[in-house]
Amino acid sequence: MPGSVVSLPPEGPDEGGNCHLENVKSLKERAVMDKDYTVRRESVLRLADKCRNDAEVFEIVRERAVKDSNYTVRKLALRELARLWQEKPGILALVRERAIEDVNYEVRRAAVKELATYWGDWPEIPELLRDWAENAEDKFVRGAAIQELSRHWGSTCCTFDFVKERVLKDKDSFVRTVAVQSLGKYWKESPEALSLLKEKALSDEHYSVRAVAVQELAEVCNSEEDTLRLIRELAVVDEHYSVRGAAIKALAKGWPDKPETLELLRERCLDDEDNMVRGIALHMLSSLWAEEPGIFDLALEKAVKDSHYSVRKCAVEELAKSWPDRPKSLRTIRDRLLNDSDNFVRITAVQELAKGWKEDPETLQLVKKMALREKDEFTREAAIQELIDGWQSEDVTELVKKLIGRSAL
Repeated sequence: MPGSVVSLPPEGPDEGGNCHLENVKSLKERAVMDKDYTVRRESVLRLADKCRNDAEVFEIVRERAVKDSNYTVRKLALRELARLWQEKPGILALVRERAIEDVNYEVRRAAVKELATYWGDWPEIPELLRDWAENAEDKFVRGAAIQELSRHWGSTCCTFDFVKERVLKDKDSFVRTVAVQSLGKYWKESPEALSLLKEKALSDEHYSVRAVAVQELAEVCNSEEDTLRLIRELAVVDEHYSVRGAAIKALAKGWPDKPETLELLRERCLDDEDNMVRGIALHMLSSLWAEEPGIFDLALEKAVKDSHYSVRKCAVEELAKSWPDRPKSLRTIRDRLLNDSDNFVRITAVQELAKGWKEDPETLQLVKKMALREKDEFTREAAIQELIDGWQSEDVTELVKKLIGRSAL
């Protein structure tokens, strides 16, 4: 059964803790036995919400939190246990156990969050999280512990010092990334935190930490000229495309009125060696400087001449979104549908034509042509799908039936 279609008994009136017997037996069975995890998950949620005073419901939810084969069911059951039955004996111990022993990292992270949310006023919980943040073998538990310490106890000096230490000393890049994000989010007014963000943006050994530090810097101190200079430098010289891409986004969002920002993005769009960086630059230019002289022509050039299909695909999308009324946009997208060497670009072109130029009489004829004659099966299927979605006339319906019949042979 598809995840979006969940067949459950109709709900009775919402009376908080009161449970209506006509549906509860079916819900209990489905929460445990149904083969579709989405049905089990929804059944657990409904049981917890409607029948919280039913002792058997509590046992079912507790069992699902540990034994269900799907991590999303275990995660939801764990949340409901913490939310509704936090005072029951054994629940705190169970949540602590799941944070360490569950096989799925998302469940382990969720367990850490529930501990901080529902038992945060217990003195031992922040101490437990500090221990996990420093000593847990699992990087996801260490990261989640840092997040929750920062979120719930970020106003205390000792927590800042602790998170700062994790930024500097943890050996795992994921944990350092989480710690850097926490510094930017919860200590944005601290000069020491900003100084550390700059240091990490420049010199952390892992690109993901440098990229996140760039993002945090742009959000918390975009009025500082030295921050602007640093991010400009990283947009060009950092060895990793993720950092250069993050820097380009940061410049476009944080300093769009600076003339040098536009020029740097234009230069990166043309000359960066990495396709992702060129694509990001093109997207930001099209989104924020669509009326600037030369940007439309740059998008046209990229749609045809960029060496990487992902940039040509991006250019087709940007032409359709930012300049749909310009004749050259339509001509170029038609050309890419017919002539681009990559099927991802051709698929995007047929989709954009059908979405943006459906009323143009040539569009239907061109989509029909692709559905009938295109050699690449994925582009052909995309054209057929656009005919199905966009045109309901009798002749189109008959054509689609023939094409589908041909494909089935």
